Amino acid sequence: MTDDEMGRLLALLAVPSISAMPQHGDDMQRAAAMVAEEVRLAGGLAQVIVTSGHPLVVGEVPPSNDDPDAPVVLLYGHYDVQPPGDPSLWTSPAFEPTIRGDNLYCRGASDDKGNLFMLLVALQRLRAEGRLRVRARVLVDGEEESGGHSAVDWVAADARPPRAAIIFDSPMVGPGRPAVCTGLRGLAYFRVKVRGAAADLHSGMHGGAALNAAHALMTMLSAVTPAAGRVPTALAEGVIAPTRDEVTAWQTLPAGADILAEAGGRPADADAAAEYHLRTTMLPAVDVHGIRTGNPDVVATAIPATAEATLSMRVPPGASAEHLAGVLEQMLRDAAPAGCDVEIEGLGVAGASRIDPDDPIIRAAMQGIEAGTGMQVTPVGIGGSIPVVAAMAARGTSVVLSGFALPDDGYHSPDEHLRVSHLELGVNAAMGILEALALVASPGH
Repeated sequence: MTDDEMGRLLALLAVPSISAMPQHGDDMQRAAAMVAEEVRLAGGLAQVIVTSGHPLVVGEVPPSNDDPDAPVVLLYGHYDVQPPGDPSLWTSPAFEPTIRGDNLYCRGASDDKGNLFMLLVALQRLRAEGRLRVRARVLVDGEEESGGHSAVDWVAADARPPRAAIIFDSPMVGPGRPAVCTGLRGLAYFRVKVRGAAADLHSGMHGGAALNAAHALMTMLSAVTPAAGRVPTALAEGVIAPTRDEVTAWQTLPAGADILAEAGGRPADADAAAEYHLRTTMLPAVDVHGIRTGNPDVVATAIPATAEATLSMRVPPGASAEHLAGVLEQMLRDAAPAGCDVEIEGLGVAGASRIDPDDPIIRAAMQGIEAGTGMQVTPVGIGGSIPVVAAMAARGTSVVLSGFALPDDGYHSPDEHLRVSHLELGVNAAMGILEALALVASPGH
């Protein structure tokens, strides 16, 4: 990127636009305004739209020749970021963009400000060079990291859904190996609260006879969590088998054991590493994210009166996230011991997506990436969830989901970073995609 482009990216990264923390409301407004200005720098119009949550940025950049019949392509990204977590785990402050070696460190560097910025710069360069041959509509979300639905609602209400969309919010396979996503898992997220008594009780006087809220919660969670990498049968309804091409593609990817080791993780069981790609893209998974009960910081022989947990289920392509969310909730309730009070709060449901690599839009985008970068593209499913992708697919939009962060770039983790060289790589890829889609994204194709 040029010095000017890099300076604007660093300024955007420095804004702590943490959508999950209400005290950052002003930062969200600032970041949204900065993104809108980037759209205007491309010669387009942009507005910051007030929603029930955080602002949406909506804009449009006309083709260089003002062709009224130019194909329409939607560009999506998000300017909100995850909370940084424990500051002591960061080598440099989370919102002070810092270049060390080949990497740019900052919360949002890879997810998603850095990747979003590649798309915006591609628009700016193509317009400046007179080479933009599509009408680019821009939708930038402020709630992607906190379960908001304003972008999904906007897509669902759009009176003119485009034939194609581009999102840079998924990783490369590895260095020199860009990817285009062929599937995303959906998500169902819950908070579970259990009460077993009016107050904590003395375990010496009541242990073995009194209902223990921690035990009750453990029983409930055990009813839905996996064994040997497989969720209970009721939660696997609708799962489809991978295609032969998908299995072949997995054989070209880094080994599961290596991926886990690079991330600092450990296999869940004896088969987890060998089945890594199957489990993380095509199978459902239930994970407990947080548990709160009692006070483990002190020695206290108390029976906890309350316990709570957050957990989620990743729903693979082919399965219904809405249906399985209901099944999971009922399984939790059925497993609750008699006598305890149970409260289950749904924190959001997002549908799974299946993206056909033979779609002409996807094929053209892969050719565009290869033309822009000189690198061969790997079509591969990923295990994450992006709710707006399912919403776009439901409107008939083919979604080109790619990105230029690496799997070990630490998104959602301390010391999140992005290879500095990948900024220019991503811009070139985005320019290649936009030029390729100009030939196939018109209504007649």
